[in-house]
This record gives sequence, C-alpha cells and structure tokens, in this order.
Amino acid sequence: MTRFIVLRDRTDNWRRTAVPLASSVSPVTPDAPADPVIDVLDLSPEALRDIVRDRSCLTIAPAMPTRIVNPEPLDDLRSDDVEPGWGLRAVGADRTDRSGKGVTLALLDTGIDQTHPAFNGVTLETCDFVGTGVSDANGHGTHMAATMIGRDLDGTRIGVARGVKKLLVGKAISDKGLGSTGGFFQAVLWAMAQRADIIAFAVSFDIAAQVEALTAAGYPLVQANTAAVNAYRGNLRIFELMMEMSCAQAGPLLIGAIGNDSLRVISPEFETGPSAPAAARHVLAIGACGTEGDWLEPAVFSNIGPAVIAPGVGIVSAGVGGGLRTLNGTSMAAAHVAGVAALWAEHMREEGEDANSATLAARLVSTATRMNIHEGQTVLDVGHGLVQAPKGQQG
Repeated sequence: MTRFIVLRDRTDNWRRTAVPLASSVSPVTPDAPADPVIDVLDLSPEALRDIVRDRSCLTIAPAMPTRIVNPEPLDDLRSDDVEPGWGLRAVGADRTDRSGKGVTLALLDTGIDQTHPAFNGVTLETCDFVGTGVSDANGHGTHMAATMIGRDLDGTRIGVARGVKKLLVGKAISDKGLGSTGGFFQAVLWAMAQRADIIAFAVSFDIAAQVEALTAAGYPLVQANTAAVNAYRGNLRIFELMMEMSCAQAGPLLIGAIGNDSLRVISPEFETGPSAPAAARHVLAIGACGTEGDWLEPAVFSNIGPAVIAPGVGIVSAGVGGGLRTLNGTSMAAAHVAGVAALWAEHMREEGEDANSATLAARLVSTATRMNIHEGQTVLDVGHGLVQAPKGQQG
C-alpha cells in the first residue's frame, strides 16, 4: 500500500479535461466557485486505478515528506553577538505609522509557544496537522511568529507588525522538523477557510527523504530517484492547482522561504534555485540577506531566484519558554516579509484599495529597494530588492 494525495472539488465544478493537450483540469463554468479538498489515502495499485477512473479526482500524487527550511548556519548565535532589531530597521518597520491592525496572518510551521509574552493580547487560532498538538518544542515556528507580529520584550522590539491581533497557527511540521505534503496542503486549505489575508511558511518538499524511504522499501536506487522526482512534480502540481481553484488573484498572499540549500561559503558555484513549494506559481519566494560592513548582501545559504529579499541573518526573536533566541535562514526573511505585507494590507485598505494576493505582491515588489545592496547583485541574487514598509512616521 502506498499513501497518495487526492485533490477533489466539493462543488463538482472543476473537471479533468478530455483533451490531452489542453489544460489538464479546468472549471466547467468559468469563474464559478471551487471548494478544493485534499484526501490522504493508502491505496493498492488496484485501488489507485479505481480512484483515477472517477473524474471527481482532479489529480493524484504519492505523498512525500516535508521538512522545515532549517536554520543554518550558526543557528545558535548568542543574542549579544548581533544587533537586535537590525532587520526591522532595514525594512523600515520603525519608520511607519502602520501596525498591521485589522489584518489576519497565518503561519504554517512547527506550532507556537502560546504562553510566550511576545503574543500577549494576540488571539491565536490553532490547528494541528501532525498529531502532536500545536505546542512548539522545536522553536522555529515561535521564532517566525514573533518576528511577524511579536510584542516588545523587555524593551527589545522583535515584531514587524505589532498591531496584528489575530494569528492563525497551523502545525504542519513536527517538533523534529518533519512533516508530509498531505498535512501541509490541508493546513493551507484550513488557513484559507479561516480567511487569512497572508499565509507564510518555510517548508520544503524533501526529495532526499523520499528517495531514502523508497530504497528502504526495496526500490532500486535508479527507480527510487525517478519515483521521487515524479512525486515532487505531482505534489507541486497539486499545490499550484489548489491555488488556481482558490482564486489566486483574489485570495490570500502566500509567502514562502526560498530555501537554505546553497553553499556559497564553500564555493560561489554551490548555489541552487527555489525549493518547492516556494517555487510554485502564486507564491512569493523570499530570499535572505545579511550585513557586510555598510552594505547588504545575499546570505551565503540563500537559494537564488527570489522575488524579493529580507533580513535573515542574526535575527533576534522569541525563544520557546520565554526570552530571546537568534536564528539565521530564509525562514526569518519570510517572517519579515509577512509582517511587512500586513503593514501594506492595512495601508491599502485605509486608502480604499483592495488588498489581495495580486495587489499585495505587486506592492511589495514595486516598493522594494536596491539601495544599500552591494553592487554586482542581479535579479537572481536579490530579485526586485529589499522589501520596504509603507512610508510614514511611527506613532
């Protein structure tokens, strides 16, 4: 028996097309609503064939492992080794009168330490997709959440959008930093159903773990690699189709960490592109930068090809059990962008503008800056530049 992920539409409006060269799945009635649902099923080869005969099955792929975009390198820097809040200042969060008021953010990660004082006064709506409860023994989710919206701790500012009063937390990754695509997809649909304005995640489809699992099950290595790549492609297709069915232009903005898989600290040639699901259409992929003297530079671990970049080196935020912790990674950069997006969502609504995935992404891209970024960096390295908060004096 193999575990599969099946995407269906509860409204029965979307159907597989009978024309192979056309779009593989499309709505029966253009602009009609869809209600995507993910089923995770253990299927024999015979049962798999029965499922795909049903045209309500829009697409199907083997489930595969996921992992958090692990903080690296130097994930245990002491707080006094870096300047707390440098990232907030770099994105202009200290120079705006917007706070994220009225905006609902969602974080899909390792859960959250709900008792941490950084979340005092915040309504936390949670859902567990890994079966361990939403408490965060890993610390990654707590750190990201506090960077997004955390309140000040003992005079230290850690949160970009401190006026956000509602945070949705989907635990899609276990305390060991592992999960599955089925749980992640269900977490995305949950956050959308809860009417999140912005959904942030730092999750990666884990091809290496899929290959390892298949070889352990007896697959020859060549076949295991081929099957893992096919599973990767199928899961990416499921995710993109979910977004298309959920009105990507008018739905929530999805923000994904681009990945920490590059090793430019060893060689400039050891770099790689965006990891999935950040690589998917309808997701704003976020790279990380750090400081080099008076300049900003892409972090040596940050994958290439981001839409924008944000601070992701030496980021001081909440640690599990109270207090502060310093982490590095594109996860930290994605948390900064989620907070800045909340500031823009508030600003645009105050100005009478619609704030959805398309308009928010356009605003983040169009207001990004290349000032203070070291010369020689291309769109592959920094995308459109460093995200910036709305202008204005802090109230």
